[in-house]
Amino acid sequence: MIQRIQSIYLLLAVALLGLEYSFDSVWKGPSAEAYSWFVPVTMGVFTIAAIGALGAIFMYSQRSKQRTLVVISQIITLLGLLILFGSQYMTQSLPSIETFQSSFEAWAAMTSPILAYLMLIMARRAIERDIALVRSMDRLR
Repeated sequence: MIQRIQSIYLLLAVALLGLEYSFDSVWKGPSAEAYSWFVPVTMGVFTIAAIGALGAIFMYSQRSKQRTLVVISQIITLLGLLILFGSQYMTQSLPSIETFQSSFEAWAAMTSPILAYLMLIMARRAIERDIALVRSMDRLR
């Protein structure tokens, strides 16, 4: 009962971070052409964040370590977002509202890590609620 909801949030975060690799507009776009480091660094950062979130699913018996791993995954996801948005901004290839229909893939590639970050926030909050619940049950004993 305790672990169920944060496992779903973490699994959704892993899926959203994995979905990032299916968008070619980011990996073959102007940022990838302008900066040789962009693709390997960005892919590596999102992979590490996804592995951290996936590993946190299996740490259900050690809630404080699970929360720490989720926070680390959040920080790494923010770093990936900073790299992604920064490189898109420097090459002036951020998707705009006027080009929404033609660049839906670019919009989806930009919002996928943001949604993954939100899922990690929700997972951390659920873990903290479980920690508080266990703490209150220990007080009753």
